[in-house]
Amino acid sequence: MAWRRDWKDARALVTGASSGLGRAIAEALVRRGARVVLTGRSEARLGEVAAALLRDGADPGRVIVVPADLTVPADRDRLFKIARERLGALELLVNNAGVGATGQFDTHAPWVLRRVFEINFFAMAEVSRAALPLLREGIDPVMLAMGSINARRGIPGRVEYCASKFAVSGFVEALRIEWRRFGVHVLQVNPGFSATPFGENALVDTARVSVASWRTARPEAVAAAALRAVEKKKREITLTARGRSLVLVNRFLPGLVDWGLSRWLLRQYPDSPVLTGRRPNSG
Repeated sequence: MAWRRDWKDARALVTGASSGLGRAIAEALVRRGARVVLTGRSEARLGEVAAALLRDGADPGRVIVVPADLTVPADRDRLFKIARERLGALELLVNNAGVGATGQFDTHAPWVLRRVFEINFFAMAEVSRAALPLLREGIDPVMLAMGSINARRGIPGRVEYCASKFAVSGFVEALRIEWRRFGVHVLQVNPGFSATPFGENALVDTARVSVASWRTARPEAVAAAALRAVEKKKREITLTARGRSLVLVNRFLPGLVDWGLSRWLLRQYPDSPVLTGRRPNSG
């Protein structure tokens, strides 16, 4: 149990560790004394994260960089082979890797939905499957899945992303019960709008309105809250006042949220038939 108090010598694997929340969580773990496998698709960016940690005085033996595309089975196999060789077991798996897509669903090609699910859901699920043998050998192990406010309330202009995160929530809720028989706790973190480059890396961005100004939550604060939730074995946490308010109101007054979001959306489409009274083929 001591590892959960000070994280010293905890063994962790963090996906999507090359930037954003994944980077912040990996850095927080290393600074707390954990041994961490950092994985992501960009070897160069992972190298920059590792170099920054070493400049700050991190023990090189605690920073293990493994570039991998988690949608590729061979890459996942190699990742977990190295994790077993270097760590032997895991106390923490952070399933953070993900991608967004913004804009109206009817304007996007079918590949967008499939690619978002491939990265946000299927790769996450297979990483969880591959990690289970290592987690079962760890001390009081936890799997943290990065959810979203959009895992609890669908938002216009993010259909593909919302659908993938709702799938993550269903997976996590069921897996939390199944993995109790192995002594593995499963936690979902819904970070809200964080000040990360997530939006810049979207597969497609055809949204009429940018939400960049909403991204105010500091990644370091999200990382600290996520690790506190791991320590307390929370089932799910939702961060930022805006995010918690949306989820709460939607729980009790979903029709009101529908109305508000509809008004917000239609302001961006003043030529909509709903507003102009026109109908297709009406002449």
